[in-house]
Amino acid sequence: MDKTIIMNSFRIARKYMALVGIAVMTMAFQVAPYSISNHQNSLSMSQTNPTVVTITYVKKPWYAWRSLVVKKFKESIPEYEAIPGLLQKNYHFTENDGKFGGIYLWASEAEAKAWFNPKWFERVIKTYGEAGVVDYYQIIQSTTIAKHELTGDYWSVLQLGKALSIPESTPGLLRITQIKSKEQLGSVTLWKSKEEAKQYFSQQKGAGQISYFDTPVLIDKLK
Repeated sequence: MDKTIIMNSFRIARKYMALVGIAVMTMAFQVAPYSISNHQNSLSMSQTNPTVVTITYVKKPWYAWRSLVVKKFKESIPEYEAIPGLLQKNYHFTENDGKFGGIYLWASEAEAKAWFNPKWFERVIKTYGEAGVVDYYQIIQSTTIAKHELTGDYWSVLQLGKALSIPESTPGLLRITQIKSKEQLGSVTLWKSKEEAKQYFSQQKGAGQISYFDTPVLIDKLK
């Protein structure tokens, strides 16, 4: 086959996959109106202190490049800010870039479960062909250490295994949430950069399981 024809076919295929990626990401970040109205009808006014953390993991299509996903993160902010009980959200990619999702701080577990209802899971499977994962953690205490913008080169860290007393003066530390899951203690932290997060946790021997998340966009009603 002529080389020019092959190259033209490749370009057309690549363009098509890019358009498919845009369509998929648009569907993924549409916040269904029924969910918000159901929340408003069934739940009373939220508390102002977060009590529950949820961390979601959704398969990221290989053709959905990072800049497109970040753009969709930003476009979805007004819808997510309208969700009753959602006080903070760290939009994230897993460190290996295989999944994306969010770290959510909720006023109550009831409000978290009202959002992550069966229709949420159905929508994820329909869009990505793979079930989403939602992990729940109880909050012991959550503290904002330093002011921060709502977009940046931030990184979040999930640490499970034992309680860590992280000094508030630790370079790069912006927020710390002490958590527990069953009998496990741990923390969810927000850092100014990946390097500062890695520098701290590399020195914590026996800290347990450490997971890093690229966190380009934030929602923070507690600022």
